[in-house]
Amino acid sequence: MQDDYDVVIVGAGMVGASLACAIAPTNLSIALIESVSPNEDWQPSYDDRGISLSTSSKRVLEHIGVWKDICLHTTPIKKIHVSNQKKFGFTHLAAPEADVPELGHVVIARSLGDALHKKIRQYKNITLLCPAELKDFLRQDSKLSLKVSRSGNIETINTRLLVGADGSRSIVRRLAGIEIKERDFKQTAIVSNLTTQKGNQSVAYERFTSHGPIALLPIDKNRSVLVFTVHSDRENYYLNMSDNQYLKTIEMEFGRRLGKIQKLGERRPYPIFFIEAIQQFQDNLILLGNAAHTLHPNAAQGFNLGLRDVAGLSECIFSGLEKKLSIDDINILKNYLKLRHSDQQRVIEFSNGLATCFYHDSSLFTSITNITMLLFDCIPPFKSSFLKRTMGIAGHQPKLVRGLYL
Repeated sequence: MQDDYDVVIVGAGMVGASLACAIAPTNLSIALIESVSPNEDWQPSYDDRGISLSTSSKRVLEHIGVWKDICLHTTPIKKIHVSNQKKFGFTHLAAPEADVPELGHVVIARSLGDALHKKIRQYKNITLLCPAELKDFLRQDSKLSLKVSRSGNIETINTRLLVGADGSRSIVRRLAGIEIKERDFKQTAIVSNLTTQKGNQSVAYERFTSHGPIALLPIDKNRSVLVFTVHSDRENYYLNMSDNQYLKTIEMEFGRRLGKIQKLGERRPYPIFFIEAIQQFQDNLILLGNAAHTLHPNAAQGFNLGLRDVAGLSECIFSGLEKKLSIDDINILKNYLKLRHSDQQRVIEFSNGLATCFYHDSSLFTSITNITMLLFDCIPPFKSSFLKRTMGIAGHQPKLVRGLYL
């Protein structure tokens, strides 16, 4: 193992691996530190969850060269049906309303992981250190000296830029002493794959209930990813149900729009909370993805926002190097935050706002929410603008999101 790298990325999950691929053409020496092999069944970033990819994410993945390897494993979302259980509010969203062929795609996380790590292996300037764990780091002049545990030994590597893409409970963030804003929604998303009697017709469903949103995302003609959100204190009750009991519960909550559920996959729980880092960067260090902001999954914005951040950081790195700046120049990170701040705050406010709108005790507030949904369904210009924002293509976006080269 070499001792010095230009960039060390802690976390080789979807955001960290995407960043490595995006900046590899600069010929910077890059190391990825990951504790769990991508091939392990219990690798949390690359399990059997369905990942909703927005139009902005598709463009970024096309640029870094992995879309061609996952496109055959994706299912387009042509329509989205949103409803409020036992309430009169509902809305329908369709691709033609935004003048696009689809509203997004769904891919199994494992398929995306395979494509990203296949691409990583093609770059000689990317080194994957796995299994390995960051234990500590010290600042030395213009570099960071990292203590990394590998095979029971502590090794030292140096870098000019450390990227924390290591998730909601980021070790990089903790070691840097960066404080967070945090909110526990006291909800758990139980995720499983299922097969339905009727085809899903590339329609995604989201139903807001008193215990959290229920979402069905299409992954094949008759297969969907089910996200069933429950109060955290009832998590074990639903996980310990027999498959037949669980299916009856789903059909009672969701109805039989897709006919009878014929097959159910393994159920996996994911606690839901909001985290926002007070600082996103320091000298020689930046946070990305869930380490910077972990969002409620109600609008499926988290990973898509993370990929737009990857596009923004990559653009600022390319631009900085073209101007003969060193990779550890703080102006690269300042320019990144200037580029990304408005989009980040807009998405954070939207996701948190949805959580407030649909889980409110006030009957007046609930009525206003439902009337707003109905009015929204009747005003095409509002729907078009809204769809473009959720697709990540509205406002000032990085070049890769706009389909431009760096």
